[in-house]
Amino acid sequence: MVLLRETVEQDIPEIYRYIHLNYVKKYCNNNLEEQWKTHEKWYKFLIHSDSYVLYTVTSSENGKFYGCVKFELEGECAIVNVYLVEDIRHKGYSEKIIELSIEELKVKHPETSIVLAYILEENTPSLSAFRHLGFQYDGTEEYKGIDHMLFIKTLD
Repeated sequence: MVLLRETVEQDIPEIYRYIHLNYVKKYCNNNLEEQWKTHEKWYKFLIHSDSYVLYTVTSSENGKFYGCVKFELEGECAIVNVYLVEDIRHKGYSEKIIELSIEELKVKHPETSIVLAYILEENTPSLSAFRHLGFQYDGTEEYKGIDHMLFIKTLD
C-alpha cells in the first residue's frame, strides 16, 4: 500500500536521487554538484510556492520513496504530473496514487474544478490509468515544447 503526504524539504534528496540523478549522470556528468544545487533550489521553490502542490508517495509499510505528484495551479485548473520509481511501475499503483492526490488537492484547494493531464502518446500505462480514472481525451497540444495528448477531468 502507499502513503501520500505533502512534500517537505527533507524529501528533496530522494526525489533527486530517484527521479533526476540517472538523467543528470547521463547528460551532465561534469556538473553533478551544480545540477544538485539547481534541483534542490527548484524543489524548495515548489514546496513553498502557492502555485504548486507537491506530494511525496512512500510505502506505508517501510517508508520507501515511491515517487511524487505535482500539481501546477492555474485558477480553477490544476495540471498534474506523476513521477514514480521503476520498482512500482506497471503494478497498478498509479491509479490509486492519482486518485488519492486529487482527493487531497480538492481538500487543500477546493476552488480547483478541472484537472489537466498532458501525456506523451507512447506512455501507454499513463494513458490507461488516466482513462480509467475518468479523464477525457481533448486532443493534442504542445506542452513544454513537445506535443502531448491532453486529458481533462472535471471534479465533483
